[in-house]
Order: sequence, then structure tokens, then C-alpha cells
Amino acid sequence: MTRPPDAPPPPEAYAAFGEGSVIAPPATVNCPHRIEIGRGVWIMPGAWLSVFEEHNGRRYEPRLRIGDRVALGRHAVIACVGSVEIEDDVLTADRIFIGDTSHGYRDPRAPVARQPLIDPRPVRIGRGAFLGVGAIVLAGVTIGENGYVGAGAVVTSDVPARSVVVGNPARVVRRWDEAAGDWVAGSS
Repeated sequence: MTRPPDAPPPPEAYAAFGEGSVIAPPATVNCPHRIEIGRGVWIMPGAWLSVFEEHNGRRYEPRLRIGDRVALGRHAVIACVGSVEIEDDVLTADRIFIGDTSHGYRDPRAPVARQPLIDPRPVRIGRGAFLGVGAIVLAGVTIGENGYVGAGAVVTSDVPARSVVVGNPARVVRRWDEAAGDWVAGSS
């Protein structure tokens, strides 16, 4: 039987592909041998796991790791030439973007697509975190455990564990205060 052109690669093509995991078509997956998917992962239709070993003649050693019980919403894009780790029990809404690099633009005479990528910086989405609709997580960012990223937020710096961030650039608007046993306004 022939695979449909929009079907993701079969489980055996990945570095790891856990039991009960699904990548729903249509999906685009580059370099599946560089991707580890845990158990019980659900990746909704339209995802692009944009993992590349080469760009404009430069070689990379990418590693995308998606933990157990992760659910990525429709049209999620993950761009990885270095290291992106999504820990267990992460939930995302639709149209999120996570990237460990971006296109350079130093040469104003050259098309951006032909310029080198910015050096990748690791991204980690901590256990139990949530990314709202259209959230963007940029290179070098860590989202702490049970961090909550609001819809449309652009995360340019680390998000503390058990904090809520919103806006562009994202800022902490609520955090869990262990001593008070309650959510409080602002950062610590």
C-alpha cells in the first residue's frame, strides 16, 4: 500500500517513537531520525517538525525530543537545528511556534533565505506547561514546570515555573506563591 504524500514518516523512521503516539496527517516531518517522540503523544493535523541537518552549506546536529503524553495543537511548527526539548505532559493550543534559531539578516544586499542561520540556542518547555493559541517561543528560552503562556504571547526570555506570561514580549502577570498557597500578581 502506498503512503499518502501528506502522511508523516512511519514510526520506525524516528530515533524513538513511543507506544500510542500519533502524528495526524497532513504533517511535514524533516529528519525523523533526529526526533524522539515519547509515549501517548498526540500531534494534531498540519504540524511541521522542521528539523534540519544542513542549511546553506552549514551542518548541524539537531535533536528534537518530545516527552510522554504531550499534545500539540493543529498547525504547530517546531524549528530545530540544535536542541528543542518538550518535556512530559505539555499541552499546546493551535498555531504555536517553537524555534531554536532564526534566519540571519546581516547582509542587507542578500536575500534572507540565503543568509546563515543565527547560532542555535537550546529551548526547553518544562513538564506540564501550556502554550496558548499562536504562542511563540524563541531561541534560548526555558519555560518552567507548569508554566502558562497566554494566547499570542511572544516569549523572548525564560518563564519561571508556575507562572503565567502574556504579551509581546511576554511578561509575568501571575505566579504561584508557595508560602501563601495562592496565585499572586506579578513576578517575585
